[in-house]
Amino acid sequence: MVSFGGNPLEGSYDYIVVGAGSAGCVLANRLSADADLRVLVLEAGGRDRSLFIHMPAGVYKVWNDPKLNWNYASAPEEEMHGRQIPVPRGKVLGGSSSINSMVYLRGHPSDYDRWAAEFGLPAWDYAHCLPYFKKAERNQRGENPWHGGSGPLGVSKGASTNILYDAFVASGEEAGIGTSDDLNGYKPEGLGRYDSTKWNGRRCSAAVAYLHPAANRPNLTIVTEALVEKVAIEGGRARSIIVRHRGRQYVVHADREILLSGGAINSPQLLLLSGVGPSEALRGMGLDVQADLPGVGRNLQDHIDLVMQWSCRRNVSLKHLANPFVKAAVGARWLLDRRGPVASNIWEAGGLVRTEAGLPAPNIQYHFAPVAMRYVDNEIRLMQGFQMHVSQLRQDARGHIELASADPARAPRIVFNFLQSEKDRRELVDGVMMARDIVNQPALRAFLGEELLPGPAVTSRDDILRFVQGVSETEFHPSCSCRMGSDDLAVVDTDLKVRGVDGLRVVDASVMPNVISSNLNATVIMIAEKAADSILGRPALDPERPLFFFDEKQVA
Repeated sequence: MVSFGGNPLEGSYDYIVVGAGSAGCVLANRLSADADLRVLVLEAGGRDRSLFIHMPAGVYKVWNDPKLNWNYASAPEEEMHGRQIPVPRGKVLGGSSSINSMVYLRGHPSDYDRWAAEFGLPAWDYAHCLPYFKKAERNQRGENPWHGGSGPLGVSKGASTNILYDAFVASGEEAGIGTSDDLNGYKPEGLGRYDSTKWNGRRCSAAVAYLHPAANRPNLTIVTEALVEKVAIEGGRARSIIVRHRGRQYVVHADREILLSGGAINSPQLLLLSGVGPSEALRGMGLDVQADLPGVGRNLQDHIDLVMQWSCRRNVSLKHLANPFVKAAVGARWLLDRRGPVASNIWEAGGLVRTEAGLPAPNIQYHFAPVAMRYVDNEIRLMQGFQMHVSQLRQDARGHIELASADPARAPRIVFNFLQSEKDRRELVDGVMMARDIVNQPALRAFLGEELLPGPAVTSRDDILRFVQGVSETEFHPSCSCRMGSDDLAVVDTDLKVRGVDGLRVVDASVMPNVISSNLNATVIMIAEKAADSILGRPALDPERPLFFFDEKQVA
């Protein structure tokens, strides 16, 4: 039975998947491929029917749309002038993969080797993760030692012909940072064209890649507008979920397992509402303690991020797209053949760099766009210019998620604790200074006009730090709030089973021990692919470890 909204929530299923985001869509597909299993997927948001979701350049029409987004905000951040930081999260089929900027990056191989070495998780080193990245991927480059060629997730290399992209990448060589033809391949650092989750000019969200192809299976039920309020735990086992759908409350039983895939904000919130978490905090909210797990909601990590902008001396940016006649023409072309400027996700270039010699891996990421953008009265204004996002990848900051109320409909309290360490402040200032160096290389200098943000008056390190504190937000990569491990603060084990509760797993970005050094979507999909094999009792794929450029440097 398949439902997109109106199906009664009664009876029982083998597996209940809570959240149809990047991870939940993968689980829905892989588990329901076994016709003997009954699978229920519950999504608090609606269907992914908006045309702007599927139009790559429509990202700014959807990413903060309240119909598609939880639109959370952090508590006031002490080191950021007490500002509340926006925390957009997808509330729609596909989750954040339906509203993100589609950049496909896996991070640095050392991210996963660090998970294995520091957290006692040998099954999660890079060699064990790569086969699942490849299993998920249908890369335009074709299959090779780093990429898959026949998976569900369409991945394409940036193809826009705008000359500012090429000038930006060329500046990497001139600045001594280096370039890469494939930031997910042999050289996962330097400046280069990004891969993105697009296929044939359309967004390839997790819903498009995994959920829609499985939606007609008779053993898969998908219910939207369904807010899960609690996991009912009896005798140490997760037995059922309590869900509110269109004003009615239902109890749905799981014969095998309940799989939480709500993401780094919603999964810890639901665990806490279900009595799984720090016992003192739960009792303070009037909740019965089912499992005393002090790590639930702790260890929250994200990439702090800021925007820099420059005017462009030549008429080569994407500003012309602001003309309503041009906008109509390029939109019509996309509808006709899925080509043209609207088929671009805008952030087609960027890079992963080290601001200091001797660092084990890149610590700053750039995203580059061949246009400068400002929000005016909640509308985007395009300017003749270009801009970069500057993101810190490996910060000291550790935050937390906690309940603001025992009401499931209330947003949790989100605290990042950004910029509280000298290292974090120093690295972001270094990232701004390196960005200035990049744009002043010969390749980009031919186009370079005035610096708009932070502006020519911001010169000293103290000036830059004040700018950082005043404008930084997040890269929208919350993670690590239900982390894997075996110590007292771990929430799930290596198979993503919640410690102390049978029949319950968490499968999403929250299980990462440390945030990876790039965008998260590719990694979340990999985690879910790997988890599906574990849930189904299948042997893990054989590990693979191709050669990287830093391996050859060590040999030399």
